Amino acid sequence: MMYKALQWIMRRSLSAHYLQIKADLFKVPKKGPLLIAANHPNSFLDAIIIACLIDRPLYFLARSDVFNKKWSDFILRKLNLIPIYRRQEGTDKLEKNELTFDESSKILSEGGAILVFVEGISVIDMKLRPLKKGLGRIIIKHLQSNPHSKLKVASIGINYDRPKEFRSKVLLGSGDNIHIDKKWLEEYSHPHKAIVALNQEIYQNLQAHTIEVEPEDEFEFHTLSNMDSSFKLNSLSRKILIAKTIKRMQERHPLQASRLKEDSKKAQEILDRYKLNFRKLKAHEGFDYAKFMIWLILSPVALGSLLLNIIPIGLGKWITDKTVKLEEFYASVRIVLNTILWLIFQISIMIVLIQFHWIGWLYIPVVFALLNFYLWYREITHFLRSTRRLMRLRKNTDDYRQLQDLVKEMYRIRASFGLGPQ
Repeated sequence: MMYKALQWIMRRSLSAHYLQIKADLFKVPKKGPLLIAANHPNSFLDAIIIACLIDRPLYFLARSDVFNKKWSDFILRKLNLIPIYRRQEGTDKLEKNELTFDESSKILSEGGAILVFVEGISVIDMKLRPLKKGLGRIIIKHLQSNPHSKLKVASIGINYDRPKEFRSKVLLGSGDNIHIDKKWLEEYSHPHKAIVALNQEIYQNLQAHTIEVEPEDEFEFHTLSNMDSSFKLNSLSRKILIAKTIKRMQERHPLQASRLKEDSKKAQEILDRYKLNFRKLKAHEGFDYAKFMIWLILSPVALGSLLLNIIPIGLGKWITDKTVKLEEFYASVRIVLNTILWLIFQISIMIVLIQFHWIGWLYIPVVFALLNFYLWYREITHFLRSTRRLMRLRKNTDDYRQLQDLVKEMYRIRASFGLGPQ
């Protein structure tokens, strides 16, 4: 019950925090014993997003130190979390993982689904790390106690375009499932070899749905992605192709790669002077007066919507900025804090309103609708502002001509590596 309620709340919270969450997860089984292997770029926000997108209850393996208090152990288990003990938490605790494997096996035997972040660590970058063996050990343990069981392993790649920023975009993809049964295990002379082979297959599946870029190449990747003709489609396969093209360019033609990096930075320096970026170059050629009139007419409603929502959301950001030191926890903590504080704040107002009239019960859905209206209005504001800045840039013929020359050269380099318009 608690899981379903939180899933419902977080789905709506995610829709407010993100501009787009685009998921291709139709191959993930909707019933039957299932293990989901996923990469882990953004702490427990990854689990929240995947759980909100999959229409079946999920269980999660989580680091054991968050279960240390009795109250936290009770709440986390109600939310389907299972402790996993890591070496850095003490080698004496590793033997407790047998209990975790037993609990996981029981969930699978009842037809449940378990999400495992197979990298075993969360780091904000665009790299896929070597996989840990925990998922394989769960499978071996399960097949040993349930030899007639048949289960599937689904792989999900999760990708953030700007991991620490809200109103950004998230892409998820999944491939073919791996079918596991006793016959699969018997193909290997030792369980360890079975786990190694399984990890290799999972790794390949994750690679097919994960954008991998070296840290020093991330700027060029985002530049080419934002320049791409398929920018509005926000295609995962296209972005993976762009990432692979950059890698191939670095390996085979480092001089061209260096030229692309140099041109990208020069172009961005020009855009910075006008507070623009390559995404905002997608604005219309001229000023959209019809959109401006709509923006102007709706401004009082937008201001009221902002005032009703700014206190809890602003407080959530302030607390997160002050307390979170590790960047991989920033977005996770902020989205959870924003959600909790927003609910407390708005429910408090609703309780006061109910004292005066029964219509106060409608306050929460109305204020949430106003929040979404404000976010839509905010996008129009950004669009109009970008259009005006773009017009200023075009009036400066020297800057605009230099930018055009740089962009043309970047397109030429990109096309020479087979990355033409889609």
